[in-house]
Amino acid sequence: MNAAARLVHQGVLSRHLLLTHLLNRKQIAIVMMAVGILLSALSIIYVTHTTRVMHAAYEHDQLEEHRLSVEQGQLLLERSTWMMQSRIQHLAETNLGMAVPENKSIVIVKE
Repeated sequence: MNAAARLVHQGVLSRHLLLTHLLNRKQIAIVMMAVGILLSALSIIYVTHTTRVMHAAYEHDQLEEHRLSVEQGQLLLERSTWMMQSRIQHLAETNLGMAVPENKSIVIVKE
């Protein structure tokens, strides 16, 4: 087999001819730029979508934080209501039959 037949058989010559005849350097550069622009456009779409999803999640979390803050304020108010001295004294007197001792029956113990 001669050298030209071996090159055709190996595919080296056909690839070289394909690249030189079908695509010259200018066309290769244009194809590469088109692929780059396409990849850039797709990445912009992806980043925009991701940003919108993250912003929606952020707003949802802010609403949840506000709701929990309001609930915490309500619970603190309820706790202070349940712990009022007059309420505790009333429950002790009515439910447990306790009474505030008179001054003459109070004994102060000193060490």
